[in-house]
Amino acid sequence: MITVKQFLTVAGLDVPEDRIKLVRHIDHLGRSIRQIIADEVFDIYQAEQDAKSQPFHRCDVIVSFIGIDGNQAEFIGVYTVKESRPFKNNDFAGVPEYLRLAHRDGKPRIWYDLKERKEFAPLRGRLIVQWSSRGWAQTKDLHVRELKAPGRVMSFPGYQDVVVSLAELRSICRNPTSHPDWVAALKFTAAIYRIVDFATGMTYIGSAYGKSGLWRRWCEYAETGHGNNKKLLELNPQHFQWSIVRTLSDVMSEAEVIRLEHLEMRKHGSNKSMGLNH
Repeated sequence: MITVKQFLTVAGLDVPEDRIKLVRHIDHLGRSIRQIIADEVFDIYQAEQDAKSQPFHRCDVIVSFIGIDGNQAEFIGVYTVKESRPFKNNDFAGVPEYLRLAHRDGKPRIWYDLKERKEFAPLRGRLIVQWSSRGWAQTKDLHVRELKAPGRVMSFPGYQDVVVSLAELRSICRNPTSHPDWVAALKFTAAIYRIVDFATGMTYIGSAYGKSGLWRRWCEYAETGHGNNKKLLELNPQHFQWSIVRTLSDVMSEAEVIRLEHLEMRKHGSNKSMGLNH
C-alpha cells in the first residue's frame, strides 16, 4: 500500500521525505474548518501558529488535511514553508472575528509564509488517510486509504448525518456520476430540510417533494445559492449549511408535507423574528 509521501513524490513533489510534515486541522475553539475554507481564509488560519511549538520549523513542505469522520483525514493541499516571523496584529486585518479566538490565551504567535503547490490542487478532497496519531502535525508517513474519483466530495453518510456546505453541495450536484449514492438517496426522497446561516445564526426550514424530490431542490440551491427564497436572497450563501430534518414518504400528499414543514418551522422558530422563513 502506497504512503502519502510516496504518492506525492511520484506525482512530482521533489522534496526529501524527512523534510515533509503531515498536518491535520480539526474544528477547534468554536472554529469550523469547513467554514474557514468556505470563507476563503484557510491560508491565513494555517499560517498563524503557536510560537513556542513552532510546528512548521525543521521542514520544507507541509501536506495539509482536515479531519473527517472515523479519525480519517481529507487532503487540502501541499504548501512550501518559505520563512517565519513574529505574528503582527494587522496580519488578521479584514478576516472574520472568529479567527481571533486563539489570541485570547495571550500566548505569542508566529506567522509562516506558506506557498501552495498548485499542481497538487486536483487531489483536494480526493486523497483520504487514516490518521494514526494523537498529534495534529507529524513527520511520520501515513498510508493512503482511498483516492476518490475526480469531482467526488464524500460518500453519502446517511440521512441523519448529512451536513454540507455550498461548495460541497455544488460539487455533488455538478458531478452526479461521481456521486451515485447521493443521487440515489436524494432523488426518490421527500424531506424537510434545514439551512443554517452561520453569519447570522438564523435558520430556514424548507420541504422537497414531487419529481426528483430532495435532489432537484438541493441542486437548485447548488446553482443559485438561495433557491429563490426571499430572505435567503439577502444573504451570502457561502455561509450556509444544509442538513435533513426528517425524511418523508414520496407518496405523501403535498398538503401533508406542507403541514409537517410548518410544524418544523414552529419547532425551530424559523418563521419568527430569529428565522429566515418569510
